[in-house]
Amino acid sequence: MRRHMRPCVRIALTLAALLIAAPLVVAQNTAPRKSLLFLTHAGLYKHSSLEPAERSVAAWGDKAGFDVTTLQGFRQDSRALDMSFLTPEYLNKFDGLMLMTNGNLPFTDAQKKSIVEFVRSGKALIGVHCATLTMYDYPEFGEVLGGYYLRSLIPTGQVAAGKVGVLKVEDTQHPATRMLGSTWPLNEEFYEFGHAVWDASRPTENISQVGRLHILMPFSRERVHVLLSLDTDRTDLSDLPNVPKGDYPQAWTRTFGRGRTFYTTLGHRDDIWTSDAVFRAHVTGGIRWALGLEP
Repeated sequence: MRRHMRPCVRIALTLAALLIAAPLVVAQNTAPRKSLLFLTHAGLYKHSSLEPAERSVAAWGDKAGFDVTTLQGFRQDSRALDMSFLTPEYLNKFDGLMLMTNGNLPFTDAQKKSIVEFVRSGKALIGVHCATLTMYDYPEFGEVLGGYYLRSLIPTGQVAAGKVGVLKVEDTQHPATRMLGSTWPLNEEFYEFGHAVWDASRPTENISQVGRLHILMPFSRERVHVLLSLDTDRTDLSDLPNVPKGDYPQAWTRTFGRGRTFYTTLGHRDDIWTSDAVFRAHVTGGIRWALGLEP
C-alpha cells in the first residue's frame, strides 16, 4: 500500500516553496546571469529520471538567474561513453558544473584534475542523487563533492511502493532548505555514505552497493555543512531492518578553495522533477547558492 504524506503537510510545504521561490524572479533582474553545465552520463545505471531532470533544471534556470547547457549524456551507451568534450577550455566557459552522473567515467587524469581545479578557482559544483557514485577512482573528486555512496537506505522497490522517510532540516536558513520548516516527509531513495577507506586486508568492506567500487575517501561531517539528514526517530524503520538508528546526512554544502559545492541525495523519482514545487525550490536554492547568486 502506498504511503502518502498528509494533504495538509503537502499543501503547507508547497505554499512555502512558492513563497520562497517568488523573489527569485526579481533577483534574476538585479544580478548577472550565471551559466551551468549539466551532465547526466551514466556508467553504472541509467535512472529514468535523468531526462526529466535535464528538462526541468533548464526550465527552472530561466526564472532563477542561470542558463543551463545540457548534452543528453544519458542517451550514450554506458559501455562506450565519450567524455572527450570536457576539456579545461570548454569547462571554464561555465560558472558551475552540475552532475547527475555515476560510475568511473572515462576521464583522463588531466580532465579529473581540471574539475577539481575548476571548483578550487571559485566555480560551483552541484551534485544530485547519483553524483556521489561518480569517480571512485579519483578520491580528490570525492573530497570536493563531500563523499561517496555506500548503500541505499530505502530500496528502490520500497520507494516505488511509496515508502516515506522523514528528513530533519538541520539548517532552516539556507536557500536550499529555508522553505521546509523543521522536517520534510518525503517518498524518496536515501543514501548512506562510506565512512572509512577500503583496505585490501578487508576486501568486502567499504565497497559501494551499486557497482562494487572501492571507497577511497571517507565522508565526514567535519568536512561539510549538513542541511538535511534522515530522522530515524520519526521515520518508520519497522520495514527497514538493515537501517539502525543513526546519523545519515542527505544534503550538504561545502566550500573548496574559492568555490562552493552543493549536494543532495534527492532526485531518484521521475515525478519529483516535474511536479514537486518543494523539491524544485530545494534544488534551485542549492544551485543559486553554489553559483554565488545567494549568500
